[in-house]
Amino acid sequence: MRVRVTHGIGDLANDLAQIPVSFATRAPQVVEWNAQRGNTIARRFAREKAGPHGKDWYKRLTSEMTGPLTAEYGPEGIPKTDFVGVGFRSGTNLDLPNSADIVGPDFADDTGDMAEGLFRSAGFR
Repeated sequence: MRVRVTHGIGDLANDLAQIPVSFATRAPQVVEWNAQRGNTIARRFAREKAGPHGKDWYKRLTSEMTGPLTAEYGPEGIPKTDFVGVGFRSGTNLDLPNSADIVGPDFADDTGDMAEGLFRSAGFR
């Protein structure tokens, strides 16, 4: 039996050094894409459930990157509770929590896939 070595320890070090470089470009894309997707889902919920008084509320939902690896989505502008005459006759608004229930597990899967892809592109199988 013979063992043939095609890569040395220097190649391993080079492969491992490439992972943080790739992470810096891929991770923000994953975060931003999932925030945009969560916002799209929340807007869809808002449009479907809105009555005549809140038919344009979905337009206030936006997403944005707040840091290199952080993003947020939700209503933009003056909070609804600051308007005169606002009450909770129709119950609690669940557009954002319901969208997070959908996009949260997908975000976890996308993050895992990205990490796996970083190791694969570095030559690890």
